[in-house]
Amino acid sequence: MNSDIIVYNYMDTFYCCCVDNDKLCEDMVTDHMLVYICSGEMILQSKDKRTVFKKGDSVFIKRNHLIRKTKQPSKNGESFKGLFLQLRTPFLKSLIADQHLMIPMLNNSSISNTSHIILPNHPFLNGLFLSLEQYFSTQQYPSKELMDAKLEEAVFALLQIKPELGCVLFDFTEPWKIDLEDFMNRNYKCDLSVEAFAHYTGRSLTSFKRDFAVLFNETPSRWLIKRRLEEAYALLSERKYKPSDVYLEVGFKNLSHFSTAFKKEYGCTPSNVG
Repeated sequence: MNSDIIVYNYMDTFYCCCVDNDKLCEDMVTDHMLVYICSGEMILQSKDKRTVFKKGDSVFIKRNHLIRKTKQPSKNGESFKGLFLQLRTPFLKSLIADQHLMIPMLNNSSISNTSHIILPNHPFLNGLFLSLEQYFSTQQYPSKELMDAKLEEAVFALLQIKPELGCVLFDFTEPWKIDLEDFMNRNYKCDLSVEAFAHYTGRSLTSFKRDFAVLFNETPSRWLIKRRLEEAYALLSERKYKPSDVYLEVGFKNLSHFSTAFKKEYGCTPSNVG
């Protein structure tokens, strides 16, 4: 990982991400996620919407969505620092069972049809994340029991601030099997593993590979590389992009890997196109 990017992970549930001078782009959200921006900014880009979050902002991101999260310093150079709390399905199932909660399933189309919900500035959320931030700053991490209590606090805070989130938090249905060809052609630039692509199309890894071979006559990994390189070549030759501006755009994790794959495919380096 880039030395300018540090991610602290506690119990695969609570993350603190710090970005000094670079950008960190991620596309996959498999579990509900509560996010608080301590400094810098985070850009959420879905297929039809771009939202910028800054210091003090909070957002709830729904599970099983593809949405690009770009974490970067602010325009004035302030480093990015964000806190990320994952609300996993097993925890939510146990919570509703143990607490015997009666959740009002309020139907709200604006929440049902979006990948994320902007949250108001609220003392319940500010207090929660202030207490969680101190665990990382002091490196005194909570016990599992205390972490579970914090997760419960997060859920109850969300339900009090936005009661209509109940129908999202406690909806445990799995995504339907969707059109594979359409999905891949729309999302090939996302930095996802083959397993993640299978998940987001509602398939097991075996059925995903089988369906993929029938449609594309190619393995998923090879098809993704070729498709991304085709897009990169077009950006370099037709729109005169620089290689350093292209590799993240088309889904490669680093410039070195991109340059090596590009030369293998086209016989020249990206900088020699044009």
